Amino acid sequence: MPLTPLWSRWLADVSQSRLLPHLSMAALALAAIILSQSGMAWGSIRTIQPLKQSSDQAGEVAPLQDVILPLTLSGQLNNTQNGVFVQIPVPRTLVANRGVGPTIAPDQISTYVVQPGDTISGIAAKFGLNPETLVWSNPALEKNPDFLSIGLELTVLPLNGIYHQVGSGDTLESIATTFKADVQAMIDLPLNNLDPENPSLKVGEWLVVPGGIKPFVPRTVTAFSGPAPIDASVGSGLFDWPATGSVSQGYFNYHPAIDIAGWTGAPISAADAGYVIVAGWDNMYGYHIVIDHGNGYQTLYAHLSAYYVDVGQNVFSGQQIGEMGSTGNSTGPHLHFEVRQGTVQRNPYSFLR
Repeated sequence: MPLTPLWSRWLADVSQSRLLPHLSMAALALAAIILSQSGMAWGSIRTIQPLKQSSDQAGEVAPLQDVILPLTLSGQLNNTQNGVFVQIPVPRTLVANRGVGPTIAPDQISTYVVQPGDTISGIAAKFGLNPETLVWSNPALEKNPDFLSIGLELTVLPLNGIYHQVGSGDTLESIATTFKADVQAMIDLPLNNLDPENPSLKVGEWLVVPGGIKPFVPRTVTAFSGPAPIDASVGSGLFDWPATGSVSQGYFNYHPAIDIAGWTGAPISAADAGYVIVAGWDNMYGYHIVIDHGNGYQTLYAHLSAYYVDVGQNVFSGQQIGEMGSTGNSTGPHLHFEVRQGTVQRNPYSFLR
């Protein structure tokens, strides 16, 4: 039915007036109310796509609770002991595989082949062990934890303790005293195959010492003793993070450093001002740099893919001195960072800010 002249004139007036925008807003509000009452899942309304993936890259999104993000370095870290991060050993035996890491039987010793990206701490965690136990079970690592390399076969105990080769004159009592362990625990462990009534040891055989610990002898390093340049820079005694990445291995007795994992070519910076006393190759550290800060402290930067400084050169805090790599004994790109005071390797967490 055609509109009457009156209705036509009214609609024309409305369209030219300010009433139409108000009516439009009212209609939108009414539509929003209807949608909110309809039970529609707002998560299914896709309005923004900040990142697009090709069909061959797209995959299922893991549930949020299953996503574990790496520890990203920042300027502030939570203190646990006067500003020092300390790993608290929790002795336990991995009796059954709980879906994480390899399966290991409680009555046998296993062999593990080092894979790309492995660290002593990471391997130990896979088997529910303390990193010291892994070191004490492998003499090569005990002599030099930086010996870890891809393809190396490691002996893995089924519980925390020491793997001891019986020497001349050893007795169960002397072994227990040396390693602060319990004689009966060694006898009761089926893995040791000891006669409960008449336990005897044979020179050369290997014995598992449950819960045993070795007295730690701090490693010392050779400090630079040559004359410092006349214009040598002096550091502040506080150190900035030398790289960005995630801490793949922390400081413990047999690893007096922190490892910062990243990518090959990531910039490595001087943690504090000083002058370069070492810049070159080492079979363990690969391409590495040592900076003397002129105040009793030195820092070491190892496994570099490239370095930009020479011996005797002054550097300032934050200056790029090289690039992250995986040279020397390394299982993947990372920075091995040490803080040395005199001839002793200190915990870097005590100094980083």
